[in-house]
Amino acid sequence: MRFRSCSVVAAGLGLAFAAGAVAAGPIADRITTATLTLPTAVAGTTPSYCLGGYCSIGPRLYLAPRSDGSYWLGWTDDGGNGHVSLLASGAIAGTFDYAGEEARGLVAHDDGSFAVLLRRAADSTLRLTRRSATNATLFSTAIGNPLAIAQMNTGDARLAYGNSRYAAYFAVHGTSGNYDGHEGDQLAYVSSSGALLSGGWSWGCSHQIAGLVGFHAGMNAFSAICLSDCYASKGILYNNSRNLFGIDGSCDGTAWGQFGQLAAGDTAWKLAFVAQGTPSYPAQGVGLLSFTSSAAVTPTVSWLTTTGGINERDPVLARVGSSAPERFLAGWRSGSTFQLALVDGNGAYLAPPENVSGISWGNRDDSLRTTADGKVAWVSAAAGTRNLKLYVYAERGDAVFASGFE
Repeated sequence: MRFRSCSVVAAGLGLAFAAGAVAAGPIADRITTATLTLPTAVAGTTPSYCLGGYCSIGPRLYLAPRSDGSYWLGWTDDGGNGHVSLLASGAIAGTFDYAGEEARGLVAHDDGSFAVLLRRAADSTLRLTRRSATNATLFSTAIGNPLAIAQMNTGDARLAYGNSRYAAYFAVHGTSGNYDGHEGDQLAYVSSSGALLSGGWSWGCSHQIAGLVGFHAGMNAFSAICLSDCYASKGILYNNSRNLFGIDGSCDGTAWGQFGQLAAGDTAWKLAFVAQGTPSYPAQGVGLLSFTSSAAVTPTVSWLTTTGGINERDPVLARVGSSAPERFLAGWRSGSTFQLALVDGNGAYLAPPENVSGISWGNRDDSLRTTADGKVAWVSAAAGTRNLKLYVYAERGDAVFASGFE
């Protein structure tokens, strides 16, 4: 691993726009875009599964907003090498390099450090490492599995932090006993000092078509959410067991649904997803699922579309600000068009869906991030290119900058 300083400035970019009215009017008018050039090309597309079967997904990009208004970005290049770049002051300020290891999850800490989940392609091993604000390695912890290897043939990998521990959640490929040759998932907990902790599981959803993990401060609990086409049941599963919403699947990698993102509401999780209705599993397209960690509280779904899920894909979700009432930026792709809307905690539209020309996000990705000052930021990059787009949505007229940085 090495750190490279970089002074590449956002191409053709003015560092500040004049303040403007952003509390009303088109959503696109509240979004600023910065174009940056990565040190090397990002990874290409990879085969996987999306709604209804086989698909290709783009490079995995992990954006982690920092408390000072800058960002850490975890990404993997087209040679299979992982990187964590600092996006600050309108530029890529520097990059940490991890030769032969893919970036598979990222957490930013308030002290300026970060933790990154890394997968070594040569032997399909996984480790979690944390670097301090002064560039020192604080720990490097291997995360093993007696039943499987870390291999994302179907699902994905995510990393979350809360209550002084990390939750690493990722897809695995079975190598032992009844699991040999099958696809599942693993949840592992690691302390803030790098010690492996009890809890989690070595084999969970079969198959994990996609997975998400987050820490809800109000509940003081982690939630690992998988989309399973088979076991333990078909649909959206909470912590490997409780079915929050049934979605049809064929137990061969095909599921008639697709994940978006988790966002923390005041007292409940919100999950954006897409489900295509079948005779046994009715659905209406893009849904907003509300649920808690308590099995005694029945999950609810508000449908943001009523199309049957024929065209919608790649849903995303993030909270705007933290004050009441709850507001969420929600989006999805309809064909080749990307749409964004504002909804409240019940899924009612505060601003209806709007086609946002020139704005995009990843395939089956965990893209949108709420920043410390209540904005929403995300990135996109076309496979195999060096061009990175940073988008920032803001509602305060005095806090919109074209660079996306403060």
